Amino acid sequence: MRWTILISLLFYTGTAWATPATLVPAYVATYEAHAYGNTLVVVNTLRHEPEGVRMTMDAHIIGFLRILGSFGFSRGSLFELEGREIRLLETRMSQRTPRREREAEAQLDWDANRARGRVNDEPFDMEVPAGAQDFLSSLYLTMTRLKDGDFDEVLTVDLLERNRLRSYTMENRGEERLDTQLGSLDTIRVARQNGSDTEVSGWFAPELGYLPVRLQYEADGRVFQFEITALERPAEPVSAPGPRR
Repeated sequence: MRWTILISLLFYTGTAWATPATLVPAYVATYEAHAYGNTLVVVNTLRHEPEGVRMTMDAHIIGFLRILGSFGFSRGSLFELEGREIRLLETRMSQRTPRREREAEAQLDWDANRARGRVNDEPFDMEVPAGAQDFLSSLYLTMTRLKDGDFDEVLTVDLLERNRLRSYTMENRGEERLDTQLGSLDTIRVARQNGSDTEVSGWFAPELGYLPVRLQYEADGRVFQFEITALERPAEPVSAPGPRR
């Protein structure tokens, strides 16, 4: 189903490992994708807490598909900034369709380089390499690397997806100007691949602090897009939270 593909886009869009020197300000960004008279609304938030930087992403469908049951997902990440390193501390996700529900969560132990958690009711304990991220923390990493002018032409990242690791190649495809609901914006396109014929791209706008304003999934000749529709900047301190002790 097309909506399953669109939800997968938001779950598995990886981005590049980076060593940021700057802090991304808090935001609430809304995206939409449209298909067959339905709209998938995605809300991505970032805020700074004493424990670290917290990012969330939640989605729901507006349209006739709602009569078939519940569609949607949510995910969240907590990570800390320690010097020039971003360290993932917690990650979670849940996905709902009329036929299945799936949940996963993990805590990262960087003294032992382990990720421990569960997928539905099944526990797991696995080794993770230094610099491993999840989707949301890697999104933050890409924004900061672009902001610092430190994104090489091709990069790789290890991404924790539920109870497994996947290695992705990220490519800086250069500048493009897009017309969006927030106006005409200069962007930098970053494309992700992992050796398959599937490609996921993000367009990051310098004028908006390198926030992605479009996400695109290409597979088997089909193209699906999420476009930004609204952006809020909540007031909060801009100093980076320190690492947990």
